[in-house]
Amino acid sequence: MNPRAWAAWSAAALVVVLTSTNPIYRALVLLVALNVLLARRRPDAALRPLLIAVSVAAIVAAVLNTLLSHTGAHIVFSVPDQVPGIGGPITAEAAFYGVDVALGVAAAVLAVAVLSRVMHPHDLIDALPRPMQRTAALTGAALNMVPAVARTAVAINEAQRMRGSGGTRRRDWQAAAAPIVLSALDDSLQLAEAMEARGFGSGSRTRYVTAHLDPASVVGMVGAAAAVVLTIVARIAGQLPDWYPFPSASLPDVSILPVIACLLLALPLVTWRPS
Repeated sequence: MNPRAWAAWSAAALVVVLTSTNPIYRALVLLVALNVLLARRRPDAALRPLLIAVSVAAIVAAVLNTLLSHTGAHIVFSVPDQVPGIGGPITAEAAFYGVDVALGVAAAVLAVAVLSRVMHPHDLIDALPRPMQRTAALTGAALNMVPAVARTAVAINEAQRMRGSGGTRRRDWQAAAAPIVLSALDDSLQLAEAMEARGFGSGSRTRYVTAHLDPASVVGMVGAAAAVVLTIVARIAGQLPDWYPFPSASLPDVSILPVIACLLLALPLVTWRPS
């Protein structure tokens, strides 16, 4: 399973999601990305925290858009004008567009999550072209830092609880904030020293294992490229217009080219096999 194939898939999914505000295509990409993560994730990669975070972000985006956008023809209820920020009419159109924004946020995050839940962070170095090796190394280190900080936080909290000074309340976590930050800084310094000891940035990078493009990865990359091309062609041809429910909501249009582009993103579920 070649890292460049996963990177191409993730980029193609982002293009499809961000090219139009049509909720139908965003929902299709969301379903495909969720199934890819469930089927192709690493055994040591936990999906529950990611799905909880994505769900919370999507709900917050939908609620904020509903409360802050006071346009639309169908008023559901009104908030007194004395309430700062959200005072005014709450419309069905704002709620529909909030759901559309939430779908876009969830689909985009899950499309990028493939880079950290299917691949190992260090595989990003092989996924990006040679001129972007330093960018890939920085991105891989950043993705690897998040679960490391989470593990450190749990370990410090457990150590404090064993000493009778920790717990699960907010103030207990506040007391653990300083050790967590210091541990993260120490890990960063150790990483920098290890990279300097190995001559990072002093010349061309050597490879212990070369990632080859197997036929399934080639098919996946071609499918991702075809999805991008179909999306761009549909946008230019007027078959992929933006969808706005204002001033009155209407059903979004569905065209064949964007649907095919979304279905091409499902190729990893058919052709790629876990190594």
